[in-house]
Amino acid sequence: MADLLEISHSTTARNIIMKIVISASTYFVWEERNRRLFSERKRSANQLVEVILSTVRLKIHTMRFKTTPSTIQVLQEWALPRGLLVPDDDCG
Repeated sequence: MADLLEISHSTTARNIIMKIVISASTYFVWEERNRRLFSERKRSANQLVEVILSTVRLKIHTMRFKTTPSTIQVLQEWALPRGLLVPDDDCG
């Protein structure tokens, strides 16, 4: 919990994505809990992970990030296009 509080106001790409992953994980684990309690539908752990990761990827695709070395590294780690980077303003 202390780690979450530490990054709560951070706007770095890595921390934003961490917050999205935590939110999506919480949501889908709770949803899976409800599925198992109130219906016959169940997903495997691998299916749940895939749902979380694809949801996070979709959300990230709607965002734009400042061009920094750490942001470029994060995009590479997630196999995301460089088109998510905000172009540098060379006009001053």
